[in-house]
Parts: sequence; structure tokens; C-alpha cells
Amino acid sequence: MPVLNDDDVMFEVWTSARPTTRADAGEFVAARNEDVLFGCLQLKLDCRLDAASYSAYSRIFDFIDGLGYGHLLRVWNYFPRITADADGRERYAWFNVGRHEAFAAKGRVIGVDTPAACALGSRGTDLVIYFLAAKQAGQLVENPRQTSAFHYPAQYGPRSPTFARARLMRTAGNPLLFVSGTASIVGHETQHIGDAPAQARETIANLRAVMAQAQFSGLDPASSNANLLLKTYLRDPHDLSMVRNCLKQAFGPAANVLYLQADICRADLLLEVEAVYSSATANVLAPAH
Repeated sequence: MPVLNDDDVMFEVWTSARPTTRADAGEFVAARNEDVLFGCLQLKLDCRLDAASYSAYSRIFDFIDGLGYGHLLRVWNYFPRITADADGRERYAWFNVGRHEAFAAKGRVIGVDTPAACALGSRGTDLVIYFLAAKQAGQLVENPRQTSAFHYPAQYGPRSPTFARARLMRTAGNPLLFVSGTASIVGHETQHIGDAPAQARETIANLRAVMAQAQFSGLDPASSNANLLLKTYLRDPHDLSMVRNCLKQAFGPAANVLYLQADICRADLLLEVEAVYSSATANVLAPAH
């Protein structure tokens, strides 16, 4: 995914104040501390996406269960041509079928054991999944402005997307909120089709709604936006200046924002924003760009 910030290259590094050890195994690259495991799985797409996502998630669940980190908190899914047609359905719809079936097959309850997540169209050729898993489940957070993704109607495919709007965890006593990829959707329908500024404003309203909802679960609303990390995916890089101004007005210059060019999981969505937010002065687990 091309980086749209001023730098040509960007690295995302996750750090922990607690000791970490490598947990690589077979096709997995991973590290863990006593509470949380961060891992990556990359698979060749040599079959339809329902089979590929079922295989990937089944392997992920076997991997984290075997190490005792059985609760997925946050997942990043990247694969090419996300909205292209495959056998009469969008590739993202096929991906959702396999993901959902793997959750069910591995004993996860949809709507209870559902992680925060995103799915974006990459320029690579493989299915790449990054994930955070933990020994404790954390708390599911939904957005009152939106239908829960796992309750979407059948018009979006035979299986609903298996993700929560956000997931709140506590590590070393500090709350940490993972907000899923968030876009211009109210209820379950895309808003402001073709209007990037209006989509940006609606996306910000949804981010605020999720963060407000998380306050009921213990997130401190008074924390500085310096503890807010945003990753913004833009379909069209020409929208960068406008979206950057919208996010700066909404969250202030202290927020750390990374901009990437990517295809969004709906063809009529022009941007998507995800977030990590901590109410702790110093994060014990956090990404840095």
C-alpha cells in the first residue's frame, strides 16, 4: 500500500514495556509478552477467497489456542482486488464466508468472541493477516449509529462480516481501545456516495460515537489526543489534503495519523479510518509510526 505521508517509507513498530519473546512457528511470525501475542500469517492465494480465509483463520485459532492466547482482539486483513467479482460475488463477500465458517468451526461465538478488524485491498498477491491475541477477552464495543457488522442483512453476502466495531482491553491496568476500520456507514448503508468530504465527516462522527461508547467500559474521555493513533486508507490520493484537514480539525495536531492508499471493502466507500487509543499517559502496548 503506497504511503501518502511525506515519507516514502513507513514502519509500524509495536512496543511493550513488558519482556517479550519470539513465538515463531511454521508459517507464523509472532512475539508475545505475558498478556498479549502479536502475529502475522501470509498465504498464497491459490484458491477462492472463502477457502483461503477459512484456512487462514483456522490456522490462526489453532496457533493462538496452542499458546494460550485464545482471544483475538484486533485483526488486519489485506488482500488484492477486494471488490472484484469472483464467480458472481465480490471477493470480499467470499472472504467473509470463510472467515465466518472458521469462527464457528473453532468454537467462537459470533458477536461475543468477535475482534475489532479491517479488510483492505492491497497491491500484493497474497492474503496477509496481522493479529493481536490475548489471554483475556477484553470488552466488545459497538457503535449505536451503525448496525453491528455481524448482523448485516443478506444483501452483503451469504455470511456477515465477522468483526466488532471496537474492542477494549486492559494491560497492566491501563485501558487500550482498538477501533476497527470505520467509514461513512449509518445503519448498514453507505452514506454520501461520491462525496469524499461528506464521507470524511461521517467517518469522524462514527469514530467519535465508538469512542464515546467505550467510555461506558472505562475509557477515559479526558485523555490527550497525543495518545490517539489513526491509520487512514484513501481510495484516491487526491483526497489526502482534504481528509488530513478534516482529521486535524476533529482531533487536533497532536493525533498521530498515517495515510495509505488502498481499496476499501465497498466500492462506494472512498476512505476508511482505524484507531488505537489509550487513556494511559504511557502505553504499555502501542504502535508507533
